[in-house]
Amino acid sequence: MPAIKKKKVTMKDIAEKLNISVNAVSIALNDKVGVSEETRNLVLKTADEMGYFDENPSFIIKNHFKNICLLIEERNFRDTHFYTKVILGIENEARKNNFDILVNFMNKDDFQIPKSVESRKVSGILVVGTIKDEHLKMLLDYGIPIVQVDHSSFLINTDAVLTQNIPGSYMATKYLIDKGHTQIGFFGEIDFSLSFKERWLGFNEAMRTSELNVDPILNVNPGYCVIGSVEKYVLSKNYKEVANIISKMDKLPTAWVCSNDSAAITLYNALNILGLKVPDDISVVGFDDIDICKIVNPPLTTVRVNKELMGVKAVQKLLWRMNNIKEPYDHIRMEVKLIERGSVKDLR
Repeated sequence: MPAIKKKKVTMKDIAEKLNISVNAVSIALNDKVGVSEETRNLVLKTADEMGYFDENPSFIIKNHFKNICLLIEERNFRDTHFYTKVILGIENEARKNNFDILVNFMNKDDFQIPKSVESRKVSGILVVGTIKDEHLKMLLDYGIPIVQVDHSSFLINTDAVLTQNIPGSYMATKYLIDKGHTQIGFFGEIDFSLSFKERWLGFNEAMRTSELNVDPILNVNPGYCVIGSVEKYVLSKNYKEVANIISKMDKLPTAWVCSNDSAAITLYNALNILGLKVPDDISVVGFDDIDICKIVNPPLTTVRVNKELMGVKAVQKLLWRMNNIKEPYDHIRMEVKLIERGSVKDLR
């Protein structure tokens, strides 16, 4: 018996189901002026449910769905200090422009394309935090605009919203030098993220231009730096293990520049275990200016990043990209500012 051919869904079918004119359906599907936003959304929802877009994929490509896919690792989504503020900025700006945010968790070891992307039912993608190049390429193959937030690839071009990491870390290191510190180290896993790597580079440059602890290869005295696999201890708040690492160092610096504030606060606790005080024994500078910086003792000197604005700029760039597909890609660098508090001792 021959297979029964499925009847093709038409605009007339959608109009009859919603009891509106075919013209209204056409206006909504073609994203033209003439129907309310409520009617437009209802037509899109009904057309999707009836399978209209499966037979007419060109409508999806024209960005009719007011959805943005937000891709982020779950551990970053749970980060109440930094990424929560970035996501708040994303949600507020998306809502202001009548877009919904669809949050999807990505697993770097088992990456899956979100269903919303696979079916092309999103108008754009925001990748928040680190993503592997091969996974980014998989996303780009769908032809949907992408903006990376707090990360960018060295090999694959996309728009990105980043922080002035190198200038910020340079600024923090120079601040310590101006306070009379010459034995300065860097604390943080530099291969954990692009931001950490850039902050390490800013630290190096400040040390090099000040002719301090210059090493012909690393530019700094590696004995003062802890740049290996320590982020797992920072994330798990394993202060004893960090204290153990510090206790094995031949000589301690008078100050540490940290990869971020969480690393700095980890140092606070590890040094306390070793009977050392901030800033009396060792000064500490963080990066990001998360809320807890103000309430730790002593309050943490750090480099402020406008996290919510980073999210706002990411949405604005993505919306612009949707309408300017062929324009050159752009990287936006968010301004940073040194915030002086009580964690640095003046040695002058």
